Amino acid sequence: MRHRIVRWSVAAFLVVIGAACPAVGVAMASASQTQPAAQQAQQVLAPLDREFLTVINFANLWEVPMGKLAAERGNSQAVRDTGTVLAQDHTKLDVAVNKLADQFGVRLPDKPSSSTQGWMNEISSKTGEEFDDTFADRLRAAHGTVFGLIAEVRSGTRNPVIRDFASQANEIVMKHMTLLEGTGHVTVEHGMFAEAAARQTTYPENTLTRGDLLLAGLVAVLMAAATIGIVRTFSAHGSAE
Repeated sequence: MRHRIVRWSVAAFLVVIGAACPAVGVAMASASQTQPAAQQAQQVLAPLDREFLTVINFANLWEVPMGKLAAERGNSQAVRDTGTVLAQDHTKLDVAVNKLADQFGVRLPDKPSSSTQGWMNEISSKTGEEFDDTFADRLRAAHGTVFGLIAEVRSGTRNPVIRDFASQANEIVMKHMTLLEGTGHVTVEHGMFAEAAARQTTYPENTLTRGDLLLAGLVAVLMAAATIGIVRTFSAHGSAE
């Protein structure tokens, strides 16, 4: 009787271990893949990451000269001060984004887009109060649009280098929007409610791969076979006694 109790206690313990092993196997497989995946994430850019670098570069190409122009031509001190800050910050962003482009092999544009070139022409054609209004409106609208993209990249990118840069860009853009609004020249019709471009991007987060599931199944089968074999061994030994 005592041998039978020991035998079935051991069997029950092995069954529990066997049930737990698939999870252990999956965890081990995932851990073994963590390091290569992390290294790969630092070397590969998703399409949205590349778009992000390109958009930031486009912003720098027109906001640096417009910031300098506002610092010189602004009708109010608030606009002149805001222009100085925008020019300085986007100059720093330009250095950073070009460094990242070189690191990841992204080819950046070397001139403003057609739409931003149109804004540059419009702002440059104004003087006095009209200059302040146009500058603040157009720059606030542009920052509002890129702000949405930055938030999407910051929350969804798998690349830690891009994530850090998006965090820095997020702080700068938020500061610029606040400064532009603080000039008193941003209107409801133009600058305040610019809508960011809508994007629908799926980011598969922590999901088990087919290899993980196959490994879990294999471990389960092996443990079940081992458990049955040990039970039979104990049973045969008990019968002999």
